Amino acid sequence: MKKIFICTLSVALLTVGLSSCGKSSKGKMANEWKVTEYNQTTTETEANGDKTVTTTAMTETTATMTTTETSNGTTTTSTGTATVNANTMTIDKDGTWEATRDWTTTEVIFGVTTTNKSTEKTSGTWAFIGKTKGDEFKKNERVIFNTLTSSNTLVQTVGGTAQTYSSSDTYKTGENTMIYTVKESKKAELQLEAEMGNTSTSGSSTSSVVGTTTITLSGE
Repeated sequence: MKKIFICTLSVALLTVGLSSCGKSSKGKMANEWKVTEYNQTTTETEANGDKTVTTTAMTETTATMTTTETSNGTTTTSTGTATVNANTMTIDKDGTWEATRDWTTTEVIFGVTTTNKSTEKTSGTWAFIGKTKGDEFKKNERVIFNTLTSSNTLVQTVGGTAQTYSSSDTYKTGENTMIYTVKESKKAELQLEAEMGNTSTSGSSTSSVVGTTTITLSGE
């Protein structure tokens, strides 16, 4: 079963906010948002020098994921595209949030059309991170999203025959989190940005995963 993978809001990596820029409030955060732009770039470097760069670019209607792999001096690139049917996020003043992402991919292999329609739903809690000693952030400039539940339903249609696959997960608070810096916070627009980093050293060998994520949300 082949399908495009689009990164979710929560990423199980060590995450820190980027440079300070803006601040928000519960009133500005709380809204029924549409995700109008989502961009994520992740670079994984192995101890032997092999590198994988994955880029996800999403608008309200389309998504493209490009993976570039370099191994033994040879570089290969693969690209997947999808139609975005829905990409929404509701943030409530009571400290809860939920998001829905629905997208469809279509490909033709040996004359047979395969359509994958994936619906992902996530929910959890959120809170501002207060200022801590030694950092450059002010009050309400960083926000943490805890993912507590996630589910995915995939309807795969091959040559007119459909099959449905479902999965779900639950997490403890703090187990699956993402910390964002608030770059812009207005009544009808919210911009969030984060960077990720995970480095492992064994002897003289070092491997790493680094990346950045930016999200633009529009509301009423």
